Amino acid sequence: MGSAYDQVLYPGFPLAQTHPDRLATIAGLLGMTPAPPDRSRVLELGCGDGGNLIPMALGLPESQFTGIDLAEQAVATGRAAIQTLGLKNISLRQMDLLEAGAGLGEFDYILAHGLYSWVPPNVRERVLGICQANLAPHGVAYVSYNAYPGFHRREMFRGMMLHHVRNVHDPAERYREAVQLIANLARCAPKSNVARILFEEQDQYLSETAPWAVYHDDLAHTNRAFSLHEFMTDARRHQLQYLGEADFFEMQADTYPEPVTHALERFAGTDVVAKEQYLDFIKGRRFRQTLLCRNEVVLDRSLAPERIAELYVASSARPVSPNPELREGVAEEFRGPRGAALETACAAAKIALCRLGEIWPQAIHFPELLHGNDAAQLAGVLIQGYRFGLLELHFLPPQFASAAGERPVASPLARLQMRQSPVVTTLRHTLVEVDDAMDRRLLTLLDGTRDRTALAAALGDESGEPIESRLRRLTKEALLVR
Repeated sequence: MGSAYDQVLYPGFPLAQTHPDRLATIAGLLGMTPAPPDRSRVLELGCGDGGNLIPMALGLPESQFTGIDLAEQAVATGRAAIQTLGLKNISLRQMDLLEAGAGLGEFDYILAHGLYSWVPPNVRERVLGICQANLAPHGVAYVSYNAYPGFHRREMFRGMMLHHVRNVHDPAERYREAVQLIANLARCAPKSNVARILFEEQDQYLSETAPWAVYHDDLAHTNRAFSLHEFMTDARRHQLQYLGEADFFEMQADTYPEPVTHALERFAGTDVVAKEQYLDFIKGRRFRQTLLCRNEVVLDRSLAPERIAELYVASSARPVSPNPELREGVAEEFRGPRGAALETACAAAKIALCRLGEIWPQAIHFPELLHGNDAAQLAGVLIQGYRFGLLELHFLPPQFASAAGERPVASPLARLQMRQSPVVTTLRHTLVEVDDAMDRRLLTLLDGTRDRTALAAALGDESGEPIESRLRRLTKEALLVR
């Protein structure tokens, strides 16, 4: 496995759904007592070049991070970045997971993204074995994997491509031949409407996906999918129980029409895993990001509103009406990303959502949203918004600036990454492409040594836009340090 990833590099990137802040928030909402993300121990299995782990270590200096990967070149790349950034709280190890033992220590958060489906059975067993042996009593493990029934579609085309390139060994040629096969077959205009739609979908997927991702995912020697009940059978053998999904809104059944929710109740009763399995059947889900915890942890899935009392709230949702009525008792609808929507007549909630939308991506401590209003009522509406994917809840306050200071400082990681690519890691643990050449140049200058006069002089007359508006744009992208 290591040689394949050394031969064709698989660049790492931040995954917000794996961040300790996200995992601690979900664990706390479900009744656990998770370790504070800013004082925790994190282990990532299959860490690659540290693209996910390094920004965590930079943003959480009091936490400790360990990454393990078999790919020697990827680990070396990550170590070089760690040294350049001067980080002392992170270690990347080039190691076979089968050799990783109890000496690793105990961790509050264990991450395994893009690993479980692509390794042989003995390594999958080891991943869960490490979660069992090295997870703290109230720790959270994140494991992602390809899922049925949705993966059946990808699996069908994977079989076609693997057959076609069975005698092709050069990585670049292997990729070209596989992609060309699907494009040619799609142009054959299959008579079946279903086949035509599937070919068009796969052709579009391949055209939008980076060659290295197709090579390592679709053309990998091992790429297995699992139904949730299969995965949980293996997890339970390691004394691990189902906690939830890293995207919390994916777990919500009552976003569906009543006939669907009634059917789920009939099929699954109160069994959470069974309900999730039937939801997968309905959605045709093809990828899961499952959270696990120890069997002995007692969970409370009631989502009691008081559990958000000490959390931070952020939302990009905006009212549908251009002039929303904020009085009590008048219903207003708010819409956010992915089509999420929430209608509420609660004045405190409407005021809070309007304020959050105006300051996005900043987050506000829940008590600061109250303004003398009933905490339980507001919390209840915000919990609904979180369940629907309309807003974010955070254990930690924002780690990025709300405005540029006198001598602005950009994320040192983003400044480092900008040397090679316009796509950089934000302080929200996401990726953003800085598509303006002058913004990119400005970002590299924000090391805290220059005021606005010096920045303007360094950019020169060709900037064509005031420094202040450029700084506001970089601030909005969560690239400036507090």
